[in-house]
Amino acid sequence: MRAERSSERALIQRRLAREIGTLGLGRPAPIVLAYPSPYHVGMSSLGFQTLYRLLNEHGPGCHRAFLPDSWERMSLAWPPPKRLAISSYESEQPISSYPIIGLSVAYELEISGVIRLLEGAGIPLLAADRGPRDPIVIGGGPLTNSNPSVMLPFVDLLIVGEAESLLPEAVARIQDAHKRGAAIDAAAELPHTIRGEIEPGYFEPIPTMASAPSELLPARSAIVSPDTELSEMFLIEPERGCSRRCTFCVMRGATTGGMRLLDLETPLALIPEHAKKVGLVGAAVTDHPQLEELVARIVERGKGIGISSLRADRLTKGLLARLAAGGYRTITVASDGISERMRLALDRKVSEAELLRAASLIGAADFHRMKVYEMMGAPGETDADADELVRFALELAKIVRLTLTFSTFVAKRNTPLDGAEFMGVKAAQARLDRIRRGLKGKVELRPQPPKWAWIEYMLAQGGPEVGHAAIEAVHAGAGYRDWARALEALPPTERPRCYGDEWLVARRTGKAAERPRLPVLPPR
Repeated sequence: MRAERSSERALIQRRLAREIGTLGLGRPAPIVLAYPSPYHVGMSSLGFQTLYRLLNEHGPGCHRAFLPDSWERMSLAWPPPKRLAISSYESEQPISSYPIIGLSVAYELEISGVIRLLEGAGIPLLAADRGPRDPIVIGGGPLTNSNPSVMLPFVDLLIVGEAESLLPEAVARIQDAHKRGAAIDAAAELPHTIRGEIEPGYFEPIPTMASAPSELLPARSAIVSPDTELSEMFLIEPERGCSRRCTFCVMRGATTGGMRLLDLETPLALIPEHAKKVGLVGAAVTDHPQLEELVARIVERGKGIGISSLRADRLTKGLLARLAAGGYRTITVASDGISERMRLALDRKVSEAELLRAASLIGAADFHRMKVYEMMGAPGETDADADELVRFALELAKIVRLTLTFSTFVAKRNTPLDGAEFMGVKAAQARLDRIRRGLKGKVELRPQPPKWAWIEYMLAQGGPEVGHAAIEAVHAGAGYRDWARALEALPPTERPRCYGDEWLVARRTGKAAERPRLPVLPPR
């Protein structure tokens, strides 16, 4: 065990030595931001980096911690035969010694990382089991845009939406309180903030999502590191939100309040000279009217470039030339619906003509390949749509080297398709096989396993009960069969179709009140 701790400490020190922009070293902090995935994933999260920067630059200080690399595997014997201390990077202190732990959770399957992180650190897993001396755990992150309910068993407080202004205020209220319960109550009075399941079966209504004030934008990196998914890349947003209304997307305009544009001079002024590459991050970056000029000016400074989302209908010769100069070799766009009919049904406004035009531009610019994100299994899709995809993909492949990356549709809360059924693991695999046979090896396919999409679907559509079921799955090893057994054992649970309406269910009268529902209690 001593050797393992020494190895982990050495790894932290190596990573710190390679970082540029580290904050909080040699400074105490009341909060550690703990990411429930390893360092290389967490340090590629713009939201995580932004909160870390704000709490250090304008707040009481903040340290970081991550899920140990060896605990990332989807299937993992638990608990591990040797306990591995989880320490913060800035002080190398156990995260259990901090008064406050902030958890940023990106997507449903990351809940297994939450369980491993808290249990592995020796912190009572359930909020209801924590005592006066335990840290206060605050949950947040991108998962709150869709279904934060799965987090409720594990957090004392939940902040829904953009937390730039709310998390520092929550930390301040907790610090001002003298007792743990009073601290949780004080922070829970903030807007868009509720208590977690601090008592068994106690659930407060999910609040609306917070929006960060304009003065705190843009989100941007604090630290640049070569040891991340986005190696040596400085992340910054030129816009936030999306004005489009794709029916499957949690970032659709009706959810996020539309698109908030930043003048290109704002991000340009914040890019540090030491950054070798710049990542422009946002839900709809290519909808920014000044994007081509912004990319040109970044590349003219001798920096590489990355963009989180490219739209086929927004590509131009000029933009592609600048992306090539900034290091791009593969251009990735999204189709999502696998046929023209399905794209129209999903309000995904990209046509065959626009994808063909994009392929022609990409091929003429001599990029290595074109990658297209596809999503199969949306409501109403048939084998005929799959056959259309095969025909069209072969047409694209005559123009440019082509890769299709497949996911299986997962209905998310807070979208018009909330409540839509999952197509089924066997049916999804059969459709993938049909597409693969049709393409005859002329197009590269990179599919997400449908079985894990089904697990994601169960977590996305459930409530706090799936959080409790996740404990059973993780303790059994968190393989696919472990998840399936834990989730299939749950009784059917009715809930409102629109997330955020849980409180309305509690007001039912007459026969409607007899229908099953999650337990919902009024605020204390």
